[in-house]
Amino acid sequence: MQAMIFQKVPNREGISLATDVWLPDGPGPWPAVLVRTPYHRQGGSARGKYFTDMGYACVIQDTRGKYDSEGHFRPLEDEPADGQDTIEWIADQSWCNGRVGMTGKSYLGIVQIPAAAGAHEALRCIVPGVAPNSFFTDWIRYNGCFALANLVRWPLEHSVCPTKPYTGHFTWKELWEIGARGTLADVERRAGFHSARLRKWVERDSYDDYWASIDQTLMYPQVACPGLHQAGFFDHISRGQFSSFRELRRVAATQVARENQRLLVGAWGHGKCDRTTCGEWDFGASAGIDVNAYEQRFLDLWLKDIDDGISDEPPVRYFLMGENRWESARDWPPPGAQVQEWYLDSGGDARGPGSQGRLSRESPSGAGADSYLYDPAEPVPTLGGPTYWGMAEWYQPGPVDQRPILRRDDVLYYRSERLDRPLTVVGEINLHLWIASSAEDTDFIAKLCVVEPLGRVTVLTHGSLRCRYRESYGEPRALTPGEPTRLSVQMNNLAYTFPAGSRIALIVTSSCCPRILPHPNTMAPTWQETSPQTARQEVLHDGEHCSRLLLPVIEE
Repeated sequence: MQAMIFQKVPNREGISLATDVWLPDGPGPWPAVLVRTPYHRQGGSARGKYFTDMGYACVIQDTRGKYDSEGHFRPLEDEPADGQDTIEWIADQSWCNGRVGMTGKSYLGIVQIPAAAGAHEALRCIVPGVAPNSFFTDWIRYNGCFALANLVRWPLEHSVCPTKPYTGHFTWKELWEIGARGTLADVERRAGFHSARLRKWVERDSYDDYWASIDQTLMYPQVACPGLHQAGFFDHISRGQFSSFRELRRVAATQVARENQRLLVGAWGHGKCDRTTCGEWDFGASAGIDVNAYEQRFLDLWLKDIDDGISDEPPVRYFLMGENRWESARDWPPPGAQVQEWYLDSGGDARGPGSQGRLSRESPSGAGADSYLYDPAEPVPTLGGPTYWGMAEWYQPGPVDQRPILRRDDVLYYRSERLDRPLTVVGEINLHLWIASSAEDTDFIAKLCVVEPLGRVTVLTHGSLRCRYRESYGEPRALTPGEPTRLSVQMNNLAYTFPAGSRIALIVTSSCCPRILPHPNTMAPTWQETSPQTARQEVLHDGEHCSRLLLPVIEE
């Protein structure tokens, strides 16, 4: 019968971290799997039993300041020291054979790169899932656009006290609506409490030493172990897993680490990875693979020296939507993907379902521009795409029909001719957008969609950019009103085959609420502007200013 032992693990500062140790039957010693969580370790009993049944010791720990651990919870800041100290403690226990792995998703994935950056010899592998790594661009802000829904809910729910505050007197949707039209103080007044962490994240409005200190991309050169990175195409923060896989293969501290990174990507959001549906699409039974079994094979290889053939398999496994099957590749994006440029053009008005906006392989030769007025008081509502999981009760994530927003005057819509044959797009999507704005600063949001043969306009992925950060996150710079300016909008990663008879489509606008806090169209710091302005936005597409969509295409 498995045994669970409660331990108080001291860190280097003498702070005790509440830890449950689950041990298999028998004399041991065993390899150990570590899970660190701010969401209460006692929710991990099923995980403890799972790993002990597989012949592992399982260590589940409350992060500093959460539930039964001492200290104060400072999200993202203390994970390097506490994770590294815990690994050292595990390695010194008589029940551990000196081999440790880490696993977990979301914040349980966030803690792993910082722990691995200590390069402890006992840490043999990590398995992070759906976790960001550069928090200024991938979680607190989406390439500078303030992540309203995420940043109201997560800090107020998890960084206010050791447990969770009472939230029964409001809904999160209500707080988002207050935040969208008011201030942080208005949000706190309705909630009845505040988060010092949220205030700090709001106040630090450019990339500085603080953001650098928690930026996991800067920790990659210190990571010395293999990793299995799990991502979802419809998860709002999975971009970090693509970055971790790619960059650790390039700069990790050891050859073993560089040669043994893996990437697993499915048609999932932030939640369960065994689902076969997302948004309004059903991907079929094959989409819901047993992720635990795949993870187990990886852990067995590095913690038990059991190789069932996984070491001979290509390191990338991804679900190809549209064809609804799993594919393997040697790298991400897969070798052989060629970037196709699709140019924006129009006959003068790219608004509405009958838009004259076009996507073409040929660059426009004449003058051209499309314009709209963006009013922060009337933002475009969030509708599908890779959105924050905490919005799902009110805003459906994933592939969702965009026709409800196409009739708005502040939405531009471009589409290709019907494809005469399937087009397979696999890799990172980018948009080079030439704009002019009457404002000194504003946001642009872009959505890549498929116009299905029956007319549905379904979002596949999206990207955003706050213009002040177009050249540097550390040195924001105002726009010159009316001056043509080139933006590079990163639109996440995708694996999808556009079917014959469908169209490629692109939506461009300046708001997406409550996923993003509506921009007041000024250079004021976040939530500090009391007099928002309406901005006239132009998307340029002429011979000198060629706005274009960049799609990584795999030819059959």
